[in-house]
Amino acid sequence: MKRILFFSLFFLLSIYLDVNYLVAENKTDEVQVLLRRPLPEIFLPALMVKAQGDFQSLVIPLKRAGKLIMIEGVVDSVQGNLILDTGSTSLVLNSIYFRKSRRSGNQVSGGITGAMKTISKSMIKMLQISDVFYQNIEADVTDLGHLENARNIKILGFFGLSMLTDFEIVIDISNNVLELHKTDRDGNRLNSKEKRPSFDLNLPVFNSSDVLFVEAKINKRNYVFCLDTGAESNVLSSQLPDKILSTVTVLRRSSLRGVGSKKVDVFHGIMNDFSIGNQSIKGMQTLITNLTAMAESYGLHIDGMLGCDFFEKGVFYIDLKQKNLGVCFHNNQKE
Repeated sequence: MKRILFFSLFFLLSIYLDVNYLVAENKTDEVQVLLRRPLPEIFLPALMVKAQGDFQSLVIPLKRAGKLIMIEGVVDSVQGNLILDTGSTSLVLNSIYFRKSRRSGNQVSGGITGAMKTISKSMIKMLQISDVFYQNIEADVTDLGHLENARNIKILGFFGLSMLTDFEIVIDISNNVLELHKTDRDGNRLNSKEKRPSFDLNLPVFNSSDVLFVEAKINKRNYVFCLDTGAESNVLSSQLPDKILSTVTVLRRSSLRGVGSKKVDVFHGIMNDFSIGNQSIKGMQTLITNLTAMAESYGLHIDGMLGCDFFEKGVFYIDLKQKNLGVCFHNNQKE
């Protein structure tokens, strides 16, 4: 039975994706974003993964490599860094460190430039991150060596959203902190001493196979964005109306190549007319590129993604059970 799991803006699991780090022809134009693009045709619910640990609330330090957001972990005695990726569903591991894996039939991956790669699977006995751990979980395995080379840091893999369904997630990039709060069936915190603050912004999120989507506005029109901590930059679809794209100040254009020989054009720019809820956010960097294959892989229309540049604007509270996003913006972002 085929399964399709998502791996964030451009990385899918089960007819699967590849994570292709795109490098510009000109080294000065290196694009600091993980562009992952899937190729699947069917979609089934993501697998449930049970987190374990004797705590109600947990604070986990975050690490940064450029604009990659990472957490330290140990996977079957191998210690290293996992990219925190709310745009992917599950656990994806680096084949450099996890070679005892089995091939997954005809499951392949494809990057934004069309490169193909077979995905393998591996059964993990133990994954430990601080005081939270997982036992006997299946992971997808692919070569992530290009990411390690680009950042010169040990990367064990991607830690996706389905690994955190038992928690309310608090992401505070400015203080390099990830908070996990266990919740009851209705999404209320079990730790009554840890109260939620008063949010500057409180809005619904749409969860599709453990990938989060939210509505935001450009030029007063609503568009659908993927919330993706695994991406180093925001991304807009090049197929948005010209009136919308004209609100972006384009800085330069890059010709990028992936693992294969094909190239793709990406525009770098600044968003001047973006708002979410009642909050206007100006000056965020973005890329503009074609997201057609990404939309097909998600099985829904998508207009862009909100990456690290967006998450740097405040403290984000994600309640998966209540399907809610709360944001406390930093003072310099408040109108």
